[in-house]
Amino acid sequence: MKIAVIGASGLARELKGLIEDICDSRVMAKEPEQWQCVGLLSDKRDEHSPATLGDFSWLENNHVDALAMGIGSPFARLRLASELSERFPNLQWPSFVHPSVRYHKSCRFFPGSIVYPGNILSVNVNVQSFALISSSCVIGHEATIGGGAVINPLCAISGGVSIGMGSLIGTRSSILRDVVIGQYCVIGPSSLVIEDVPAETTVMGIPALRKGSYMPIDGALPRFASRRRTALALRRDRSD
Repeated sequence: MKIAVIGASGLARELKGLIEDICDSRVMAKEPEQWQCVGLLSDKRDEHSPATLGDFSWLENNHVDALAMGIGSPFARLRLASELSERFPNLQWPSFVHPSVRYHKSCRFFPGSIVYPGNILSVNVNVQSFALISSSCVIGHEATIGGGAVINPLCAISGGVSIGMGSLIGTRSSILRDVVIGQYCVIGPSSLVIEDVPAETTVMGIPALRKGSYMPIDGALPRFASRRRTALALRRDRSD
């Protein structure tokens, strides 16, 4: 089955490599190769970007079976997921978990979620649609990573923590047990979060203290966030 990665930044290139690692591990296990990554799709490129297949209109005239979200901004992940799911409703958004990840069978990975190498997930962890967990994090029991949230490398998320939709957790941050992080929050790098964080709030430090509010640059949340309505892949979260 053919899959294209959305984005052309370093994260998109990493995601392409992750998918290739999964395919290689299946070949080594003498299992059928499930995915063939055909390339990257983006209307923006950085100086290190390889050649892309084109912008999103490429999908109108070329066949793929699925898409994977290679964008690092939580807000952009959710916005593009909504737009592309509505524009191309027949395309799948598989979840991808690197073969090196250690997780219990009770964990759930919803459509579009990505888990990078070296992570450890305890029991009953929910990684919701389009969430991204970067490398070498530890996620405790019964934790929930909300839709589109991004957990940067080397974070420690304790048991019972709930991270809201569209939140960004900075590198090397720690969140103590049962803390609730609201929607569209930013946790600064190397922070220690010991109490709940209200929605659309930025905190940082040890312990983490409020530094202001957070709102995407254009000031508008994706439609499915503001209206409690999601595109195809996110609707599955509520039905499962």
